[in-house]
Amino acid sequence: MATPEIIVRLRQATAEAHARLESTLDLVARLTVADERRLLAARFLMLHESAETKLAPWSRARPELGIVTRSRAPLIRADLAALGGSGTAPAAAPEIGSLGRALGWHYVLEGSTLGGKTIHRELARRGVDARGLGFLNPYGDQAGSRWRAFVEVLDRLHREGAADGDEIVSGGVDGFDHAAHVLCGV
Repeated sequence: MATPEIIVRLRQATAEAHARLESTLDLVARLTVADERRLLAARFLMLHESAETKLAPWSRARPELGIVTRSRAPLIRADLAALGGSGTAPAAAPEIGSLGRALGWHYVLEGSTLGGKTIHRELARRGVDARGLGFLNPYGDQAGSRWRAFVEVLDRLHREGAADGDEIVSGGVDGFDHAAHVLCGV
């Protein structure tokens, strides 16, 4: 299957922010340290609670979107408790004023499950206990098929005109900006 044009646009528009976020976070190294693991899990909880609250109305309005996305905040909360940490107030996320922007934000959050799976696998390869990190790999072996299902919905909503391409791209850029702000403090 060819990569949909809207995914190509999203990747191009967010590539620099994505690379900067990965480099700044250096998750594989930091997740091997107990205090860093708790801090990062707490920050991921702040990110997901804030974003998922803003995305919920769009997922309710478009049931097909609610089927291919998943709230990770409860998983992160449970993982954080297992690590002996506690959550803090969610970060303030900007309003998401269109279905297109919501799809862009979902692109960031759902896409992170693919990166999380890779991180999970690398930690296991290094013999690092993954306790408290289940939220990084919430779909397990289904990560690839869940991602493809999400991409199909995003692409269809774009092609059918339900979601504007520029709005989708703007939402992806906003989602990465918010993630950097919450996860890295920038």
